[in-house]
Amino acid sequence: MKTRKEIEIELSTLICSKLKDAIDTKGYASLLVSGGSTPVQLFQELSTKNINWSRVNVIPVDERFLPDSNPDQNGNLIKQYLLQNKAEVANFQPLVLNSEDAELNLSLVKSSLEKILQPFTVVILGMGTDGHTASLFPCSAELEHGLNLSNNDDLIITNPKSAPYQRISFTRKALLNTENLYLHCYGEEKKRILDTLEFNSEKTYPIKSFVAQRSIKPEIFWSK
Repeated sequence: MKTRKEIEIELSTLICSKLKDAIDTKGYASLLVSGGSTPVQLFQELSTKNINWSRVNVIPVDERFLPDSNPDQNGNLIKQYLLQNKAEVANFQPLVLNSEDAELNLSLVKSSLEKILQPFTVVILGMGTDGHTASLFPCSAELEHGLNLSNNDDLIITNPKSAPYQRISFTRKALLNTENLYLHCYGEEKKRILDTLEFNSEKTYPIKSFVAQRSIKPEIFWSK
């Protein structure tokens, strides 16, 4: 079994190869990343990679509806650990542009992201111990809408009952619109969820809607 460090080196190298290929062929690349404690070391590895970061758009897959640079924001984590070193010149696209009005913010962010061409280059998903990914929580009333592939919205507002703060999140349809999809998670509890997905529904473990679908199979990077 690979160690976390080995996983982080392997995944960061793979991600940067995909970003570089996109830059070489299209002139730009996009990298959607998850928050939480899991990707911190991965972010640090990525930040040292020698690619043309000025051509990379970095976007959170979800965000807590809080003022910019609040320590609980995923964006703050991304700035602190990823947008450093060689990656300092990457183009960060925040998901909170107006922290006073969630609906207005949703509209502003949708307009801001119109310049980011899809499909995305790389999407890195994480997973919580309740099986959620992005801010698509099993306890959220918005879950069905967020997972529905007929939903034309790339972004939605979610209100999880088991986690703090209102959120803005990419939908399942938007996150699957990528050339490369990775699931990065650690720990035995999360491995148990992955091992029992076939016996549980997407409503119980939303991550199943990404792992079990056929349009683009995620490559899973897990360690103890």
